[in-house]
Amino acid sequence: MNQNGKPNQPANNPDVNDKIIRFGAILIALAIIGACFAYTRLDSQLAKIALFAVSGVVGIFGAFIIFVIVVGSRLESRKTNIFLYDKKKKQDMPVSDLTLDEIRSRLVAFMGAFKYKGRIYVGDLFDEKYSSAIPEAIKPLFCYELLCEVIEDRAKPEVFLAFGFECAEIFSKYLAKTEDYELALKVKGYILDFADGNENTLEFKEYITAKKQAIEEKMFSYTIANIEKFK
Repeated sequence: MNQNGKPNQPANNPDVNDKIIRFGAILIALAIIGACFAYTRLDSQLAKIALFAVSGVVGIFGAFIIFVIVVGSRLESRKTNIFLYDKKKKQDMPVSDLTLDEIRSRLVAFMGAFKYKGRIYVGDLFDEKYSSAIPEAIKPLFCYELLCEVIEDRAKPEVFLAFGFECAEIFSKYLAKTEDYELALKVKGYILDFADGNENTLEFKEYITAKKQAIEEKMFSYTIANIEKFK
């Protein structure tokens, strides 16, 4: 299964790839046998041409299958890791060199692609239509980073809380994936209270500020534990 809970495609599954490559090789072998049989055993010129044609199609199809799988596997292996790839060295850095500051810096840069007039449109960060561009595993980190921006006064608490019911559900869903259930429920509660007219912005800010160290530790440990998923 992949990160979205769907079966992996063959190009991403080594076991399936091997079986398909073997199947392609069998087709090529059958094509060669068929061509040899046509050349050495058949007297009819029409039958020879027909068997050569069939063998050629089978061989080309087998070669095409192998080509697609090999190229697909190579492209898959060249995917860069959001948090590890070093553009200057054109390779991934060791996981041991990754710091929280580096994680947050790269996360902010990634999220910046979804800014409109300098402001992040939260809906796009979690919208399923971007699932091919956004690894599902990174979405809990969006939640943590947005909270950190409020804590560090780079975003206003009332703007965050005004995201509304849909955002409350999103935060509850993705923070729960990191088993941060208390934070998930509290943040969801503050957003829903704000929507109901209970503007406890100060209490919300104090709560998440008190959680800052825990949030940063969770961001770091979660990223390291899931590092292979950020491609």
